[in-house]
Amino acid sequence: MALVRGSLLPVLRLYRRFNVKPRSEDPAQSVLVVAEVEGTCYCLLVDELIGKQEVVIKSLGATFRNVTGVAGGAILGDGRVGLILDLERLLKDGEREAAY
Repeated sequence: MALVRGSLLPVLRLYRRFNVKPRSEDPAQSVLVVAEVEGTCYCLLVDELIGKQEVVIKSLGATFRNVTGVAGGAILGDGRVGLILDLERLLKDGEREAAY
């Protein structure tokens, strides 16, 4: 949990959800991004913020259709592909895991 402007918000650790090694597991060494889904606020724990871009979301096709937590992809200005998170699904899966 994180105290943000007087409210306690649950923290979703993205490295656990996607099974990747973070730079640090210590929240004090990371960045919290506040997100809202269906009126519920929570925090995403990320390594860093790289920038902000407006992009067009594209389907990833049948191969990646069932990847939990990924809504699609976008081709970035430098030609790399960026994945677009499905925040609603990530939040619902996080709530389900917390219940166990």
